Amino acid sequence: MTITKPRVFTTFEVARICAVFHTTVINWANKGRIKVHHTPGGHRRIKVADLVDFMQRHDMPIPADLVGRPKRVMVVEDDASFQRMLLRTLQALPGVSLQPCTGGLDALIEIGKEAPDLVILDIGIPQVSGVEVCRVLKANEHTQQIKVIAVTGQGLADEAEAFLRENADGFFRKPLSPAKLRALAAELLDLEEAAAAAGL
Repeated sequence: MTITKPRVFTTFEVARICAVFHTTVINWANKGRIKVHHTPGGHRRIKVADLVDFMQRHDMPIPADLVGRPKRVMVVEDDASFQRMLLRTLQALPGVSLQPCTGGLDALIEIGKEAPDLVILDIGIPQVSGVEVCRVLKANEHTQQIKVIAVTGQGLADEAEAFLRENADGFFRKPLSPAKLRALAAELLDLEEAAAAAGL
């Protein structure tokens, strides 16, 4: 029998959905107004059913696409052929929305408009390097929950590689295994196990 994992939101995502400050969601959680679960690392997670229940109890408008919200994946890669390969690899995953991007600055601007759930991040990109993009995302409390998979085909300084291995959620050297990348993306996005397996 397959057990389906419930979809969950971070407190930052709930804040965006409810149009309130992140600290407001934390206060709701601390006062028991909204039901939360804690990850082994101590992070708060809110199941979609609990969020919908909370919004109904407080007469808040519920977005029509809340239940069907796709997981957003940004693919930052300036090599056109490799970017196409990455997009094809991730298209096989169920319930994902893909956003291609070629430069580090462009990626940060787009992330500032709407944060993705996962960033596939090439290190040797123009404008701002992938290392710096990762550093910015993980240093900001509003973006540090975004999952990052770093990809590189170049030699890295020891310090840069150590930073990525410690702070990114995944690290691949080119050429990489599409199946392994897809499997890690499915795990980081917390996709339903059965659906994710079907996409592999």
